[in-house]
Amino acid sequence: MSAIHAKNFIWTHLHKPTADDVMEIAKNCGLHPLVAEELLQPTFRPKVEVYDNYLYLILHFPRFDARDSNHGAEIDFIIGKDFFVTTHYERMPALEQFISACENDKRKSKQYLASTGELLYYLLSDLFTDSFRELEKMDKTLSIMKTVIFKERNRDYVEDISLIRREILDFRRTIHPQQSVLHSLEQEGGVFWGKSMQPYLSRIIGDYLRIWHILENHKETAEALHETNQSLLSMRTAEITKNLTMMAFITFPLMLIASLFGMNTLATPLVGARFDFWMIIGIMLAGTAGMFVFFKWKKWI
Repeated sequence: MSAIHAKNFIWTHLHKPTADDVMEIAKNCGLHPLVAEELLQPTFRPKVEVYDNYLYLILHFPRFDARDSNHGAEIDFIIGKDFFVTTHYERMPALEQFISACENDKRKSKQYLASTGELLYYLLSDLFTDSFRELEKMDKTLSIMKTVIFKERNRDYVEDISLIRREILDFRRTIHPQQSVLHSLEQEGGVFWGKSMQPYLSRIIGDYLRIWHILENHKETAEALHETNQSLLSMRTAEITKNLTMMAFITFPLMLIASLFGMNTLATPLVGARFDFWMIIGIMLAGTAGMFVFFKWKKWI
């Protein structure tokens, strides 16, 4: 448990809070027992609840780990007029950097810690900025993929596209439920802090909507790339099938003539005559050339 003392309130931050930590916070802030119970373990859905002297807010933010999997990291906010409590259960570099800035940078500390409402705004803005950075990485990956898919048509990009589609799906799954929560926060926060806080809350929703629109654009791009890759693979498969079919038909006279002259009969034409071998080879080559000319005439090759 760590605490940052602002002029008008105290910000207490807990990482993986224990029962003793939660009990102390509940006693100092007058938390409802249900809120105290929820602080002990992660919650899988975002929400905002209004109590007599504080707001209880749960949000999830996309987090990418080393295995390229993405899941939401939860932050719980308990926001009163003279106290601000945050809890999280997994390592979040963006949150840790924000806390460090409040502790070590006097200019940012003065700006961020003016009130609990402004602290919430700057903290959420910083976390959304981290999400924007992840979206920029996705955008670069999609741009590279758009280029190479057409340059290297013989390569299968199904796995690469599937990975980026999974990242987008996980990102969407994490942030989509939060839209209604943030709208509720805008309404309840306006009542809790007053009209002066309204522009801050509106900007939070604006940042969220920007993230959502960019994510929707990435989703459409990834789906278009998937369809394009599938079309190129289908064209490649069709071209290979076409070439193999033409080879089979062109070489068909060779096999037919070889089979005919390989029959064990008493009166096979040409067999036994002078230069019979070269005559049969000539017939086979003529048949192959005839099939080739026929395919050319039909513009199949």
